[in-house]
Amino acid sequence: MITVVSRWESTQLSPMQEWQLWRQMRGAFGITRFKFVPVMEEMNSIDIDQYETMEEALASLPEDTARCFLEPSGYNPISKIPQGDIALILGNTPQDNMSYANVNETYVIYTEGSTQHNHLYAPNAAAIALALRYGQ
Repeated sequence: MITVVSRWESTQLSPMQEWQLWRQMRGAFGITRFKFVPVMEEMNSIDIDQYETMEEALASLPEDTARCFLEPSGYNPISKIPQGDIALILGNTPQDNMSYANVNETYVIYTEGSTQHNHLYAPNAAAIALALRYGQ
């Protein structure tokens, strides 16, 4: 089972525009559930979970789900994301999730540029991580 936990990218996109990107990935990668922070009223009719805080969203994950924080300053390469049930946890332009993660739960996507250039929008980062996972 794959769950995505993400902060809405509301400074760059409307929630519905962002959802269009995520929805396409749902079928492509077999994503089971989406959990977004914060609650966006206009998205209440969509089949997703919304939470006011990241703490609430993370607390809703089943205990046997491996938490995989995709962060530009992550510790592990994305090739080390475990098999089995995972939650890909992503931030947005103004806020990361490093304060919620243990070091062994953080993953980075290495890019050609320096670490200043490996900030990716959440749907892009998730697509790269899942493509690598299914390509193994």
